[in-house]
Amino acid sequence: MSDCFLCSYVGLFFKYYLNLWLIALAIWVGLVVATKVGSDGSKFKYYAKFGMIYFTTQGLTTLWTPISLLSPLNIVHARIISTISSYATTLLPITWELRNARVLKEAKGAVVMANHQSSMDILGLMMLWDILKDVISIAKKELLYLIPFGPAGWLAGITYINRQNRTSAMRTLDKCKRNMVEKGHKMYLYPEGTRFPERGMLPFKKGGFHTAIQAGVPIIPVVFSHMYFIDAKKYLFKPGHVIMSVLEPIPTKGVTVDGLDALIERTRSAMLAEYEKISAEMDGNLSNSRWVRQSRPRFTIIDNKKSD
Repeated sequence: MSDCFLCSYVGLFFKYYLNLWLIALAIWVGLVVATKVGSDGSKFKYYAKFGMIYFTTQGLTTLWTPISLLSPLNIVHARIISTISSYATTLLPITWELRNARVLKEAKGAVVMANHQSSMDILGLMMLWDILKDVISIAKKELLYLIPFGPAGWLAGITYINRQNRTSAMRTLDKCKRNMVEKGHKMYLYPEGTRFPERGMLPFKKGGFHTAIQAGVPIIPVVFSHMYFIDAKKYLFKPGHVIMSVLEPIPTKGVTVDGLDALIERTRSAMLAEYEKISAEMDGNLSNSRWVRQSRPRFTIIDNKKSD
């Protein structure tokens, strides 16, 4: 009788779980349809595109919870979720070109730093996740209380950090450092600390550089070209193309706290120079009507620095 009792509960669980997937799918399809409604500059269409991406990532993370419970806090879950979610970019549509991918493929233990232009930079991370493999994804602790996504993300391996409590933050970063050194994980962060939608970059925060120095791991800059297709002021979210350029690793072994400012300046100068270069290239491409009309694959991976 106990077996039948257990079977009934298992069956009930799968019934409700399947219903949740069907409801989520219906909402997602509705959001996808909404992204096609209206003209460019429409608030409805603009927010529908953002909504579709947010719902894709948060909904899939939440629905993945029963699988995450089989091996909780395993960062492999976040990688699988991100890889699946990244295909939503095809519906926007946005295409991506990764240059010098060899560096990310070969790196073992590093702090990966990227410029931060929009909340849509999360799409860029999703595109890179399967290349990076073992990623320590850092999020502010406030997101942990975003029910049900926060706890689901924690189970899937997202690391939450309490920026308001230095002692707690240091404990979290110490664990990240151990994983980078002992397991070869890569920590991905935005050194600007906040979004900057204009051309250029904000000054860099010191936290990530401290972590890299203390762990003795290299810094790998990843530079995203200007996201010309998103304009929050005009409610524009058009189809677009993004170049992601990976720079050569910047070593930190032997660097002390006295060399921190020089390390930050070296990293920011290299990233800013590359940003201006690939953004200028993109400007030139946009003036070429043939390039604009050209069909491109969703994700182009180039192992070397420049494309042919």
